[in-house]
Amino acid sequence: MNLAFRAITFDDNVNEGERRAELDLLAEVRGATHIREYACKQYAERKYNTKVIPRKLKGGDLVLKRTVSDTAANKLILNSDGPFRILEEIGQGVFKLEELNDREILRTWNLTKLRFYYK
Repeated sequence: MNLAFRAITFDDNVNEGERRAELDLLAEVRGATHIREYACKQYAERKYNTKVIPRKLKGGDLVLKRTVSDTAANKLILNSDGPFRILEEIGQGVFKLEELNDREILRTWNLTKLRFYYK
């Protein structure tokens, strides 16, 4: 019977020792991988932020708010309402709006759902 070289030279004690050594090094490998992953995420964030133009809105600006789109709606229906005036910024990117006839809108709106209105 012709056995493979690996089957002939296999030693259970040596194999067990090598497995334990690999398990001891596992924490180091995970740490190095974590550092490499963090560096890649920082690089991607820096690359993304160089191309992003931050939108700054302040009180008194006119904005359009995005409407909730219906799945049955066709592409010719307007996808925004407005214009509305910004009353105040409540939090970071959260705004209180009012209509142009000075009637306040009850709920707040996030910056991602607003677009600047150009006259």
